[in-house]
Amino acid sequence: MAATPETGYLVLADLTGYTAYLSRSELEHAPTIAGDLLETIVGRLEPPFRLAKFEGDAAFLFVEDGRADPSLMLDAVEATYLAFRRRLRSIDQATSCDCNACRLAPRLDLKVFVHHGSYVRGRISGRDELAGRDVILIHRLLQGSRASRADKRGFALLTDAAADALALDPLALRLEEGTETIEHLGEVRTFVLDLESRWEDDAARRLLTVVPGSELLDIELSVAADPSVVWAYLTSPALRSLWESAITIEEDVQGGRRGVGTTTRCVTGQLATLEEIVDWQPYEHVGWRLTVPSVGPIAATADLQVAGEGTHLRVRWGYLGTTPLDPAAVERIRTERTAALGRLGHIFDRLSVS
Repeated sequence: MAATPETGYLVLADLTGYTAYLSRSELEHAPTIAGDLLETIVGRLEPPFRLAKFEGDAAFLFVEDGRADPSLMLDAVEATYLAFRRRLRSIDQATSCDCNACRLAPRLDLKVFVHHGSYVRGRISGRDELAGRDVILIHRLLQGSRASRADKRGFALLTDAAADALALDPLALRLEEGTETIEHLGEVRTFVLDLESRWEDDAARRLLTVVPGSELLDIELSVAADPSVVWAYLTSPALRSLWESAITIEEDVQGGRRGVGTTTRCVTGQLATLEEIVDWQPYEHVGWRLTVPSVGPIAATADLQVAGEGTHLRVRWGYLGTTPLDPAAVERIRTERTAALGRLGHIFDRLSVS
């Protein structure tokens, strides 16, 4: 019986400089370090992506159409690179070993290729495999001109098919445009996202914080879900509506990518809350400035930390205005947000047993 073609996103995450690293390192140490880094990479890409297989110094993943919010897919790529660089930094700072494998590990980097197309699934030698023209294409990009450039800065390369499927505006997102010519497959238009610059921005950025004494609420809960899943429920309008009660969310996304500068209008009954994202650290921290009816300007933050097999979530709201607040309005906010986060916790309780 012939396999049924599917469409979705294909992702190839490749350790840059691994061949040179392996040639100069002790064989007993280098593969272990590379394996640790690949586990870090896959751990951040899953979900929304699913691992198809490891390929030496690379990981091949995919996700079918309709299974994830497009903006969350880019969050996953960005969060993966930040986690990878943090892991490299911890290896460099924590080890006292002076072997070449440990000493040279910080020279490794990561490049991520994203394509959208069709594929079929089949069984080869007892293993599930993806096959098709688009599977070949994304692997050939590893040998392309962008991948072999001497600067070796971490990047994500998206094909035009991926950018179109994600509804991205490459100009608004300041993506570097290029082309790759692949034998038998022709010319492929590409867009490059500079992940190294994102790492540098992350290291320098000051997070939005709630000033002590301004707190309207400070709620913590632990849930049995990965930070990437919790992040999706906190930031995706379609998922927020599942726990934010009777709410309509109208989002203005710049360039097709949710992040700093995204504005949202949340309508409940006759009231509308205006939100602007001012901090965006995928899977770890998000900060909003809100304008809440009958209350005024508010700084809101959500912080996520891995806790055992789940996530510890802390949500804080702080008042930014100068006019004294109505105690009844403050109590209403606390009651509403406590109930909403309680509903969010129940969702994860159901997910953990399903």
